[in-house]
Amino acid sequence: MTIKPFNIAIIGAGRVGTLIAKFLSEIIGHRITAVISRSTESLQRFLKRVKAETTSISILDIPSDVEVIFITTPDSAIRGVAENLCKLENLNFKNLVVYHTSGVLTSDVLSCLHWLGAEIGSLHPVYSISHFDYSIDEIKKIKFTLEGSRKIYDITKWIFYNFDFNIFPIEKSQKILYHIACVFASNYMISLLHAIDEILKKANLSIDNKFLSPLIEISLKNADELGVVNALTGPIERGDIETVRLHLDELKNKFPEILPLYSSLAIETIRVAFKKKSISVNLASKMLDLVSSYIGRK
Repeated sequence: MTIKPFNIAIIGAGRVGTLIAKFLSEIIGHRITAVISRSTESLQRFLKRVKAETTSISILDIPSDVEVIFITTPDSAIRGVAENLCKLENLNFKNLVVYHTSGVLTSDVLSCLHWLGAEIGSLHPVYSISHFDYSIDEIKKIKFTLEGSRKIYDITKWIFYNFDFNIFPIEKSQKILYHIACVFASNYMISLLHAIDEILKKANLSIDNKFLSPLIEISLKNADELGVVNALTGPIERGDIETVRLHLDELKNKFPEILPLYSSLAIETIRVAFKKKSISVNLASKMLDLVSSYIGRK
């Protein structure tokens, strides 16, 4: 089945905007009729990767035939961009669809556009977009969460034709907790890898987190195959309170900066171990008391 290509404008020519445009144009077959950015440098970088008919540093240059707009700016700029779009007299709002790609903000920040007749949505790519040159095969795997106006779900299925299975509906009330989960899965995972490197460096070992890749990979594999709770191993799961005490003492004496992070993760791990029924209520309580006694120590 052949679909009608949509005329799409991208506002924000950074990593997210470039990836969205590549997905829509190269994989699905839509036309990027315009890309808008405050930076000419980002526009040039965008054009090296994605074709666009119009490029500009002004939102006033969005063509009148645009049917779909993606606002891929930083979160703090989204509402202002939406309000500026509402002032454009050349747009047919009743035939317009507008998305933003924030993980935490809802479609409410686009409400002025909805009042004018546009369908609105927040479409968040569940992906760590750290550079500009992801392959087509990588981009095809990206999943999105979507919430918005009543018709947005059916419209999005057409825009992402043959990839509608990549779209997962979400409610406005779920967005902040959902985004916190994303931050844990991506940003804090990187922070944990950095902490691993720092600990190994503090131990004067000439290795980094890559040395522990097999351990990381099997942990993720076990979580996928056995479920998160059943995949837990280690000293807390074994009830080895003396090993935990040794860890806490060593960090207190040699690396106090990492002690709060270790303590927070230990508390959560005690909760998981108890949920797995690996440790008793009594032992879980003793472990929590031990870990808590080190929080705030100098």
